[in-house]
Amino acid sequence: MKYIKDIIWDEVFGGWRQREANNPGWIKTATEIKGWPNWESWRKFTVSQLGLEKLDWQLYEFTDPLTEISKILIGPYGGWQSRVANKNKSTFADLLNNKEQYEFFKKHDAVSSLVKDFPKETEFIGLLRKDLNKIVLIEGHHRAVAVALAQKEGKINWSSMVKIVLAELPTGSEESLLGNVLARGTSKDKK
Repeated sequence: MKYIKDIIWDEVFGGWRQREANNPGWIKTATEIKGWPNWESWRKFTVSQLGLEKLDWQLYEFTDPLTEISKILIGPYGGWQSRVANKNKSTFADLLNNKEQYEFFKKHDAVSSLVKDFPKETEFIGLLRKDLNKIVLIEGHHRAVAVALAQKEGKINWSSMVKIVLAELPTGSEESLLGNVLARGTSKDKK
């Protein structure tokens, strides 16, 4: 990865909002599935759980997106973590090394669409987990699994800049913080 610049949290969240807040699927997830009044309150709950607004953020460009993104750890979300055995320590490549998951995502409409027509410019949000020296993805899971699938199948031709905003998780809290977020989930009412 190549460092571009420091960035403030409001810009990071603004990019997240721009990518998701008007998407009917994410609005439905926030309101009907997770029980929040709107997309913003759902995502701000995740922000609060992880303390994202308190961290120092930097913007990077991937220099080898296929390899780098495939090696990112899946974020602490129940729907994603339920697909892997090694919770909070599995990469997107690990996910697709499971035959059942590979077959599922190969046929997944949103992922297939992304593999065929990956965004000309896109940005992910991640946290650097120093204890494992790996990035944990916070936002961009469908795009990341599409990249990992494309790498596995040799399907994406890169013609644009793919970026990620990163901050470091506080040292010593990585395992417990991610474990707590996974255990609590992102629904309004704890299940």
